[in-house]
Amino acid sequence: MKILELLTPKRKIGNKGEAQAAAYLKKHGYKIIERNYVAFGNEIDIVAESKDTLAFIEVKTRTVGRENPKEPRPASAVTPDKQRKIICAAKYYLGSRSVQKEVSLDVIEVYLTADGKILNTVHMKNAFTRNTAYGRP
Repeated sequence: MKILELLTPKRKIGNKGEAQAAAYLKKHGYKIIERNYVAFGNEIDIVAESKDTLAFIEVKTRTVGRENPKEPRPASAVTPDKQRKIICAAKYYLGSRSVQKEVSLDVIEVYLTADGKILNTVHMKNAFTRNTAYGRP
């Protein structure tokens, strides 16, 4: 059984956030190419394209009122280690296809109310780069 098929409470929240992120992207002119793309054990939540950009998107979902002081925003959980894993999977994806678009490494934050309703969705385009993930200026 795949880890993404285990429907723990945390995974259910994550699935809801990913579904909301995909709907948000479609509403804003993106086409969803892949969901939960995995390469070498590294996962990218959503691969989507707009007119001129191919975006590799990490989705982070949080319930408002249950924030972690160490991660004041959902995007705070996209650590340099997580960024490197996304970049590794993105490189493999790009190496196996002919892509003629700009590439963006994005984060989408999804905020839920305590009863699980969508409160807000924030799309952070170009949230990180290869350089920031590898600690380069």
